[in-house]
Amino acid sequence: MTRGARWRLASALLSISILLTSANAVAGTIPIMAERFPSIPLSQIESLTTIPSLSVLIFVVLSNPIAKRLGNKATVLIGVFIVLIAGLIPTVANSFWLILASRFLLGAGIGLFNAMAYSLISYYYEGTQRQTMMGYEGSVNSLGNILMFVFSSILIGFGWRQVYLYYLIAIPVFILFWWGAPNDRQEKQPQADQEAATPSVGLGELLKGRLMIYALLVLFSMMIAQTVIVKISGLILTGGYGKIADGSIALAFLGVANMIGGTLYGQIFKLIHQLILPVGLLIAAVALFALARSQSLALTYTLTVVAGLSTSLVGPYLFASSAEIAGKGNETLASSILIVGINIGVFLTPYALSGLSHLIGSDQPAPILIAVSVVLAVIGALTFFMKEPDQQSQ
Repeated sequence: MTRGARWRLASALLSISILLTSANAVAGTIPIMAERFPSIPLSQIESLTTIPSLSVLIFVVLSNPIAKRLGNKATVLIGVFIVLIAGLIPTVANSFWLILASRFLLGAGIGLFNAMAYSLISYYYEGTQRQTMMGYEGSVNSLGNILMFVFSSILIGFGWRQVYLYYLIAIPVFILFWWGAPNDRQEKQPQADQEAATPSVGLGELLKGRLMIYALLVLFSMMIAQTVIVKISGLILTGGYGKIADGSIALAFLGVANMIGGTLYGQIFKLIHQLILPVGLLIAAVALFALARSQSLALTYTLTVVAGLSTSLVGPYLFASSAEIAGKGNETLASSILIVGINIGVFLTPYALSGLSHLIGSDQPAPILIAVSVVLAVIGALTFFMKEPDQQSQ
């Protein structure tokens, strides 16, 4: 593969990560849409940002059999095209129910390529290159979040419909992927690769081994990350050292730190290999414990950056290692399992926080973050005993 082809491939694979969290792009329109549709309950209007996660879960599971029939490239392009069309429907639709249906369709499009944002990296790259690209994927995902909120904050000044124009970003993503990704339907795997490839295995077989542990790890990691996002503004307010807007600034620092951490991930992995998982988790635990006791914005911002940098090391390692465990040909299925864990973690977070607050006898942000940091430290300590994954670890 020529250098130009390698750059096109990398650009194509990373570009789709910009769209993975795009369902949140319209969160700021909720109050305006509540005024536009006064007869619709607020809870249903708020579901415009949550209902895509339901269809993402469904189509993440369906993406693997669809890709086997149509090919990876065609499946991703169909998903990106659906995101473009479904994302733009609210710019012209007058029916709330049509808008809600378009949001479900948006999640279906994202679900078609969500797992492939990780599995295609595992398919085309191996070893250190795979780990480095996984880090870049996390970085581009964070960049997508930053772009999303910047463009949304600008567009909302022109009206709620204009915010949905953000989904025009799917056009350059479609072109990049069409231009840079190989046509896998026409590629014939070399005989040597066919002999070395791991036979396709079923979902039940994959869930029996280490991959289930990784799914649980990514589930708990997502719950903890969501806890920080939900509690950071309240922590600053109850601490009496800032305003609610300062919480948004802290989250911006978190996003930038995640992006930087993803960029540096490959270099860090070269130094400490599988220790990157416990190190990332334990540093994050210490940062959250200190964050709960912070009494200044400067310290809170600093600790948020530390937490963002450390947690950005967890996801790339789990996705890259899951591909090693699943073996050639099973990358999308392995990624799908972890993505299901992520979405379940997001869904369960409010209920987990409610149960935790009852357990510790407080619903205040600081005690909850301290409890979460202790849980995270225990999980991090346990991961020290995990061996380097290999393709025979089923």
